[in-house]
Formats: sequence, structure tokens, C-alpha cells
Amino acid sequence: MLRRCEAGDERGEGEYLLVLYRVAVKARTGRAAGPPPEPGALETWADGGATRAVLRRLGAHALPTLARHEPDIDHSTRIKEPATAALVREIGQVDLVRLPEDERALLRLLSDWGRRAAAARGALRIIIDDAR
Repeated sequence: MLRRCEAGDERGEGEYLLVLYRVAVKARTGRAAGPPPEPGALETWADGGATRAVLRRLGAHALPTLARHEPDIDHSTRIKEPATAALVREIGQVDLVRLPEDERALLRLLSDWGRRAAAARGALRIIIDDAR
């Protein structure tokens, strides 16, 4: 089951850690004057195994961006723009009603984060970590 995660929380075997992360952006963004937002994690969730489950259920052909960024090989991956926009499009084509609640919640979270990342023009990344 998808749940909020804080630093130091234990995670189970096979769980991925999902993080919406702000990076420092040097380019002009049209933002109002003042200090730039601090880089770092904005939200952190443990997926309860839902990422692997949804990829098994739907396959890499339905969610190629998520399948390509699954962190099993390198233990961690970052989804940046334009991959976040592609992920949102792919999730938009999935019939969420037919999925179990935990997989549906995961895809809704990733879709929301992908939209936020696209609107932030490169200032946000989605990190998927295998939590080892």
C-alpha cells in the first residue's frame, strides 16, 4: 500500500521509494524576485510494491517510461522533463478503474507529480529508488 515516508522509516523488501525532488535551476524562469526555492525532497512515499505490480499487470508496452526508469539495475533513477510529460500521457491512456486501489493510487501520484514537474520547467524530478 502506498504510504508517506519520512527519513529513517523502514521499508519492506521489494518496495520502491518515490520522491518528488526540487533541483537548483540556474536559468531564468520568470519567477518573482527573491531567493530561489531550496533544493531537496518535497514529498516522499513508499510504494508497497505497487510499481512492480502495475508493470507486471500492464506491461512495458503500456507504461514504457515507467518501465525504462524502474531502478532494479542501478538502484535509483531520476525521471526528468520531457520523460515526465511522456509518463503523464501514458498514465492518461490507462483505464485506472480496472486496477487495484494501490496501483491506481501509485499512477495517480505519478501523474500528479509529472504534471507538477512539467509546470516547473525542469525544476522538479521524480526519483524512484529501490530502498536498499
